[in-house]
Amino acid sequence: MHENIVRTQYVIMNILRSNKATNYMKSMTLEEIQEIEGRNRPNTLYKHIRILQKKKLVESGAKVERANGYFINEAGLELLKQFDDMEAM
Repeated sequence: MHENIVRTQYVIMNILRSNKATNYMKSMTLEEIQEIEGRNRPNTLYKHIRILQKKKLVESGAKVERANGYFINEAGLELLKQFDDMEAM
């Protein structure tokens, strides 16, 4: 199993996967993620995205106007699959 992630990070990754933000051009902005997530403030989500980037699970994508986009990469998708498999148990 990969490094531990906290629930907020799991939710962010799941939102990216669910919305097919899996490559540079299909990335989502922080505001788009926050609209779906609905609980945390943008600063909190940004902090968790930065952690996910350091763990090489999420990458920067295309800019939307002045906002950065983010997408889940293959390593992130693989980690989510491991968590999906745990749910089936």
